[in-house]
Amino acid sequence: MAVDTDLLRAYTDGGVYTHDRTTPGTITPPTTASSALAAGFLGVGATASDGPTEATSPARTDAIVWPGNALARRIPGQFTKTWTFAAAETSLVTLGIQYPGSTITRTAEGATVAEKPPVSDVRSWVLHGLDGSTRAQRIYLPKGEVTERGDIVWSSEEITVYEWTLSAYVDGSGVVAYRYYLDEDMKTP
Repeated sequence: MAVDTDLLRAYTDGGVYTHDRTTPGTITPPTTASSALAAGFLGVGATASDGPTEATSPARTDAIVWPGNALARRIPGQFTKTWTFAAAETSLVTLGIQYPGSTITRTAEGATVAEKPPVSDVRSWVLHGLDGSTRAQRIYLPKGEVTERGDIVWSSEEITVYEWTLSAYVDGSGVVAYRYYLDEDMKTP
């Protein structure tokens, strides 16, 4: 089988976007990989150089039968879809994601956060990867929530980042993610 190097991808640029948690359902979702995002989507800014890491966990229950103690079937079970990334900017957007339910106020010198225990913060998300100017992958999560937050390290050797695990939930159609590809080299199977 011949290798088609035009189909190799390296998403070296892109962004992660969400909206203010008070505006759910009022923002038009994307339907292509290249169209401008609707007003209201806010970028989380720079992310750590690794970019988002996608993980899929389809749990299965093994049905073992006798004789032979052999696997007869794997029954579908729980399914989770997550993306892990580290936001590298401290802004009102990232503070709002890091401290959901807290009172965040813009001040003359920056911001204040009256931190409270976190609340559920389900919102829409867009993850957008670029490979040059003619290839892109856009993933729209109609319902996603930061369900894990890493330690915030104050260091003189590295930048401070907010490590987040974003969990996708099913929408009314049972979909966890809508994927759009901009790619002239993609061929019909």
